[in-house]
This record gives sequence, C-alpha cells and structure tokens, in this order.
Amino acid sequence: MGMEKMELVSLVGKMDELESCLSRCCESGCFHIQPAFTSAGAASGLTMLNEKNGYTAVLKSYERLAADLGIELKETDYSACTLKSPEDFANRAEEISSAFEQANTQKKDSLQKISEINETITQINHLQGMNSDFKEIFSCKYVASRIGRLPTDNLEKLDYYDENFFFIPFETQDLYCWGMYFCPMSEKAIVDDLFRSMYFERIMLPESIEGDADEAIKQLSADLVHQQALADEAQKTISSVSAASYEEIQQAYSKLRYLHGTFELRKKVGYLSGKFYIKGFVPTRDKKHFSELMNGLGSVTVSYMPPDADANCTPPTILKNSWFTRPFNMMVEMYGLPNYGGFNPTAFVAITYTLLFGIMFGDLGQGFLVVLLGLIVGKKLNKNAGGMMVRCGLSSMVFGTLYGSVFGFEELLDPLYEQLGISFLPLKVFKQTNFILITAVAIGVGLIIMSMLINIYIGFKQRDYEKAIFGCNGIAGLVFYSSVAVGLVGTMMFDMKIMSPPFVICLIVIPLICIFCRVPFSLAVKYKKFRLSADEEEKMTIGGFIVENFFEMFEFILSYISNTMSFLRVGGFVLSHAGMMLVVMTLMEGGSAISRPIILVIGNAFVMAMEGMIVAIQIIRLEFYEIFSRFNESDGVPFEPVGVSFAPQEQ
Repeated sequence: MGMEKMELVSLVGKMDELESCLSRCCESGCFHIQPAFTSAGAASGLTMLNEKNGYTAVLKSYERLAADLGIELKETDYSACTLKSPEDFANRAEEISSAFEQANTQKKDSLQKISEINETITQINHLQGMNSDFKEIFSCKYVASRIGRLPTDNLEKLDYYDENFFFIPFETQDLYCWGMYFCPMSEKAIVDDLFRSMYFERIMLPESIEGDADEAIKQLSADLVHQQALADEAQKTISSVSAASYEEIQQAYSKLRYLHGTFELRKKVGYLSGKFYIKGFVPTRDKKHFSELMNGLGSVTVSYMPPDADANCTPPTILKNSWFTRPFNMMVEMYGLPNYGGFNPTAFVAITYTLLFGIMFGDLGQGFLVVLLGLIVGKKLNKNAGGMMVRCGLSSMVFGTLYGSVFGFEELLDPLYEQLGISFLPLKVFKQTNFILITAVAIGVGLIIMSMLINIYIGFKQRDYEKAIFGCNGIAGLVFYSSVAVGLVGTMMFDMKIMSPPFVICLIVIPLICIFCRVPFSLAVKYKKFRLSADEEEKMTIGGFIVENFFEMFEFILSYISNTMSFLRVGGFVLSHAGMMLVVMTLMEGGSAISRPIILVIGNAFVMAMEGMIVAIQIIRLEFYEIFSRFNESDGVPFEPVGVSFAPQEQ
C-alpha cells in the first residue's frame, strides 16, 4: 500500500491536431492536465489559448429547447450525429424550434385566456343576484357604473357621505361584499375617488359579455371549453414534435457537452510558433495505454519525465489501498489527501477505526446485524460506507464475544467458556470497570506513540529535521511523552522508583529543551550552523523567542494530557453500551410475556441506532484530532483526469 507513481507528460503538436489530441486525452481517462506555461505573455511569446467557448450559447439553447419540449436530457451515444460547428448546431435547433413555435404560442395564449375567463367567472358568480343586462348598464350615457367588491367593514361607512351615488350589494361574506355602484357621469371622478379610499376593488368584465349574470356565465363557460380545446390541440402538436425530435436532440446535446468540455480544456493549452503545448500527469500504470492512444496522431510528440521535473506542477495523489482498507479511503479524503510521495494513512485508519468501533460497540448479535446492514448499504447505496459497516460489524462481533454479550444477554456465552476452560472470559464490563478504563488510556498512549513514529518517518523522508527530531511529535516529543507515561505507570501502579534525577534530566528535561529550541537546533543540523534570513533576524529577539516558545511549550504539554485523556471515552462508551442494554433487559424483565419480545427488539434497535451513530462520530473525532493531527499533511492535490461530465449547466 502506498501511492500510485506518476509521470509528467508533455504533448507537442500542430494546431490542426489539437482537437483530436484533447479528445484522446479525455478518452484515456487517466490524464490530469496542468497549465502548459506559467510565464505566458507577449514579452516571452508564450500564449495560452484562453478563447471564448463558442459552444456555450448553443448548449444553453438546446437546454431551453429540451425544456420547452418536455425532454429530460441524458447521456446518449452520439456517433450518428453529423453536426460539427456551433453554427451547425444552432441552425438545427432553430429548425426544430420553428416547428413547434406556433403551437407553443397558441398554447400560451389559450392558457392565459383560460386563466382570465376562470377569474371572470369567479367574480360574476358573486353577482348572480343581478338580473339586468350588462351591456345595457355599461351603455348608459348619463349614468356611470362600477362592479367590484368592498371590504365588509366599510359597507356601513357609505352612509356617512352625501355624494350623489347609491351602492347595490349582491353577496356579502365575512371579508368582502360584492356589488355595484351608480353615479352621475359628471360626478364619476369624485365618486370613484371616494370608493378607492374605501378600498373598493373594481372587477373588469370583458366587453363581449351580454345578458345578465347567469347568461354571462354560460357564455364564458362556452368560451372556456373552446380555449381548452385549442390548448389541447396545441399540446398534441408539441408532443408530436417532441417525439419526432427526441433522439436527435439527445444525440446533439450529448455531442455538444463533449465538444464544449474539450474546448474548455484549451484554457490550459499553450501556443508558440504554430504549435500547441499540453502538460499533465499520467499514472505510471497507464503509461502504455496513453502512449498507444497518442500513436495515431502523426505530428504529436509525447515526452515522459519524472513527476518533480517541473517545480511549477504539483503531482496529484492517488492512494493505493488493499481490499480491506479501501472503504476507509473516504475518511482520508474527508480530512485531506497527503501530498504526492507522502505517507498513505489509510491502512492505519482502517485498523484503528475498526478496532476502536469493536471495543466501544461490542455485541455479538448487534454486530451481526451491522454486518448485514452494511452488505445492503454497500449494494444499494454506497459501496465504501457499506464496506466500513461490514468491517466494523465484524469487529463488534469479535469483542462482543469477548464481553459475552449477545443482544444484551450477558450470560449467554458463559457455558461455552466454562466448557472450553477459559476462566478469564467473558469480560464482565461492570465488574472490571477500572481495567477497561485503564486499558482505554493505554490504547490511547499506544496510538499516540504510533502516530509520533509515523511523523518521525515522514520527517526524515522529507528531510524536515524540525519535524522529525526536535518537534513535539518528533523524537524529542516521543522520548518526553514515553518517559512521562512509563514514569507515571511505574510509580503509581507498580510502586517503582523510576523518576530518578538522571531519568528526569535525560528523558524529560533535555527533550523539553530540544522542543523549546527546535527552530535553531533544526537549522543547525540542516546547515551545520545557525542561520536565518535577513527578515527573520530583524523579527527575532531573545525576549520574543522565549515568550513565544514558552506558550507553545505550554500548549504542547497540554495537548499531550488532553489527547491522552480523550481516549477515556473509549472505555466510557464500553460502559455506556453495557448500561443502555442493562436498561433494556430490566424493562424486558418487568414486562409481560407478550411484551418482552417487543421490548427486546425495540430496545436493541434504539441502542444500535443511537449508540452506533455516537460511537462512529466519536471515533472520527479521535482519528482526526488525536491521531491525524500529529502526522498528516492534507495539502495533496486530488487526481482529476480530464473528461466531460454530463450535467446540464445552470441557466
């Protein structure tokens, strides 16, 4: 396990083969593109092909066209599509659009009229007490009339006014009164202003309405049926156009997505003297496959170099893991990928996470259910999440067997261990509380020491002597932490006089001095003498150095203590799980014969859901804060092979 080896690839060719070259880079599925030039400019003659993508507008027009036709876009084989340039695609989209534009306009107009007619019918329904002809009323020469609704609270206020008008109510409800007012044509402006101040809402009726309210509703209903028929006919036309052009639009859009995506890659392509320049990374395992793809391009030359040949290009990281550790890859990615050539922590995470989950969630029966649930999740939802659940479930079964716990029954496995002659098993959680808590802290000490050893290995590999030797997680920190742990355990648990003056001076005080002076010591080791840059010399003073490192030392020591004590939660959750199942068992024993199985099932389901989720989260916290933070550098670049993802753009 480790990381995939990378090759830095340089592609150079004539401009007329650029599109073919980019297409094959996408087809390879293993090419991680980088900007070709870092010093492009008019002075150097190096330029980047940062051209406007002509396929963008056409792509959006096809998305709008598909939306109008009710077509859900999906990836389709477009080998039969003969369109090439943006103009070809645009012209064909216009041809398809014109075929349904008239029907679509008719549909929109009919739907608008249907909405207006329905609103008019709703309003006229409130005027059914009116038996006069609308046309006769509105054609009066000396009398003005208005139809609408007035807030019910304002109805009585009309009596306060002396203006020459009268209001006829037709229907009164809780909030509004529908009716009609009349006034002389000469006083229309004054009366209209009065009713507007009373929040009168006028209803505008179509001029074509004739007869009284009942006759008007019949007339509008007939018009409504006619408009609905027109809308249905227009929809049939649109559906036929959609069915006829469905495959063509899918193929054209899929090809457009591909052409648009490959054109976007041109932003990272360089140009000089009529030639294009492409740079990127290819995994060493895919080198042969990539070379074979490029062999068909006559003018294109392919050059392979070591991944660190160009200081301006950062090699991407691909973690290489076994079948057991692969599901835990997502946890490492969540925290941040290590840089290329660094340490792959997936195996360490997989082992520690699996063991800690089993210890904290130890139950043979519940672990078996977690395994079954993991198999389902891995098959139906997420393969990695399901794989993690299966491994954690198996660990839970193992430790559940050691605890003798099967769905909360703590005595079920006792006869088995008696027959096997194993006297120290099963471990009784509540009878061995001190042992469990001490063991949890011991596990924490062991994991912290292992994390420091990994950090030391990485530091020497990177030739970072401050990190490997003098840092709080380097050799000095390891000696200090281990010595304090051994001294406290020997003194408090075994009554051994370990903390002698030579022990304290050599293994505690000197490492602390190394951590305190880690910067000058590491520079002295690296350069054989202490030296700083001019800026650093100006900023550094003896007083500032002492104060800064004093507080950092205090923080380091505090982190040793807090990180170690954090592992008490491992033992705490062992007790918590056993305690929650004890509650379930107590409730079950107090229930009736019929209710006991129900209590057992519900209780186990509740404990599995709540305890399992909490334990999973707490282990992630331990991994990220107590373990990862000591050695992992999450500044790696993820490997992203060029390709065209099929996802409609935002409009």
